[in-house]
Amino acid sequence: MATKTGPTSQDGVTERRRAREDRGLAPAGGGPATDRLPKAPRERRPLLAVLAVLLIVGGAAIAGLIALRQDSRVPMLMLAHDVPAGYSISSGDLVTTQIAAEGTALIPAADQSQVVGKFARVGLSKGQLLDSTMITGSSPKKEGEVSVGASLDDGRLPASGLEPGDIVQLIQVGAGEGTVIVPKVRVSSVGTSDSSTSGTTSVTFIVDAALGAKVAAVAADGSLSATLVARGVPIGEDG
Repeated sequence: MATKTGPTSQDGVTERRRAREDRGLAPAGGGPATDRLPKAPRERRPLLAVLAVLLIVGGAAIAGLIALRQDSRVPMLMLAHDVPAGYSISSGDLVTTQIAAEGTALIPAADQSQVVGKFARVGLSKGQLLDSTMITGSSPKKEGEVSVGASLDDGRLPASGLEPGDIVQLIQVGAGEGTVIVPKVRVSSVGTSDSSTSGTTSVTFIVDAALGAKVAAVAADGSLSATLVARGVPIGEDG
């Protein structure tokens, strides 16, 4: 006797098959598998989104600060070569370089005309940035003073040599004793010494005009010696 399947039984089978298909399972009886995949739950990550925005904004701010810092650079004066103390600065002694120098005493390139003709207070080196404390409008040779040159043999000046800006004592040496001629004079310039050939150094001293003749005479007869009092004293601070 045949078994009849009612509408309710058929509906139940259909619903179970649809349920299996919705879950991505093959239909009962080995039928073809469905290609529908189960839907993944949607993930929301608001904190990551906020962090990404902060990183973007922070990066833009840093880039802006760097750009502003670069834009704040201005041309400043720099030494083209070594300049001795007391030397009158010319335009050929100066070059420019771009730097950020806000709030410093460095001298802008636009003020070069105010620097030319002034004097180096101390010895300056090539590549050194020039600031207002390094120059003076006062000449190292004051009114009533003269420049006297002398050639000093080795042994009549410090072994370390002399440099422009040094303060020295001039002594007349003879008969085993020395006499101080001038207690303090400034070294104006120093020539190149080649001890392997001549063994002498050319030096220019700035002395009081009343003593100029005496110093020149002692230097001419080879009895002049110089002893170092102070090294590299800035112009105007001779004491």
